[in-house]
Amino acid sequence: MNSLKRIAGINLVIILVYSALIRLASGTGNGASMSIAIMSAYAVGIHVLICLVITTFGFLDKNKDMGKAWLLSAGIVLVIGFSVCLGNASL
Repeated sequence: MNSLKRIAGINLVIILVYSALIRLASGTGNGASMSIAIMSAYAVGIHVLICLVITTFGFLDKNKDMGKAWLLSAGIVLVIGFSVCLGNASL
């Protein structure tokens, strides 16, 4: 359970950092909200894929606790990341 808290916390901080960077880099134009949504969706999708790859390696190494923690973290990143994506685009 301790590894889950650590992994999920690190992933949430990563979401915060790249969401803020995408928001700051996009500016405020007519198409800014659409570009923010698209860039955030790609970033979250890549983040979830990376978590799933690490999950696979965790299960292949017979480290089931680490694999479960990364799998749950991928789900957390997916749900929270796309919510942040849409929230960022509406601002």
